[in-house]
Amino acid sequence: MTQLDHIMYACPDLQTGIDEIYALTGVMPVMGGSHPGVGTRNALLSLDNHQYLEIIAPDPAQDLEGTTGQLLLDHGGTGIRSWAIACDSLANVQTLAAARNIGTRDIIDMSRTTPDGIRLAWQLLFLTDPHMPFFIDWLQSPHPALSTPTGCQLSAFHISASHISATGPETYQDFLSDLSLSMPVTEGENAFTAQLETPKGPVLLYTW
Repeated sequence: MTQLDHIMYACPDLQTGIDEIYALTGVMPVMGGSHPGVGTRNALLSLDNHQYLEIIAPDPAQDLEGTTGQLLLDHGGTGIRSWAIACDSLANVQTLAAARNIGTRDIIDMSRTTPDGIRLAWQLLFLTDPHMPFFIDWLQSPHPALSTPTGCQLSAFHISASHISATGPETYQDFLSDLSLSMPVTEGENAFTAQLETPKGPVLLYTW
């Protein structure tokens, strides 16, 4: 089984990101935890259907040099940076990617501890094209969407991809089809758009 798991909404300061999403949606994200060694920490809100929005920002308690946290801090903007697909076989994703000549990186073991003291552990797989999704296997961990604030739903997610990028729109679309995902990919500037249904009405989130 594969489906959109979460949308990564990046910002240079976590509280600023939390406040921005709360102002847009009327739902207050809850603190998630830190990602040791990655230089980031997050806050979450559920989008129902085992999907969630991750607000990710630099973690000031970590050494940020050379980390994703440093990248977020240097960028300085807010918006969708990436998105994740949930699956139960990262090895199968590697096989499907190789058949499309899409490069993959090594599988990474990740973990964090929730404010309630629950340790979550999962595995990630990144592709070499940063505009492509990354993949997550939650292993035996409870899914974050089950314990984070509700009230929002993801009604649409749109992807556009450039022919001059590492993976053009046709290959991007074909790869998603291989994964039994029916999300539209159009030709254009590399970008993402997510439409949320919220207590404050429809909200559009745009690329970082």
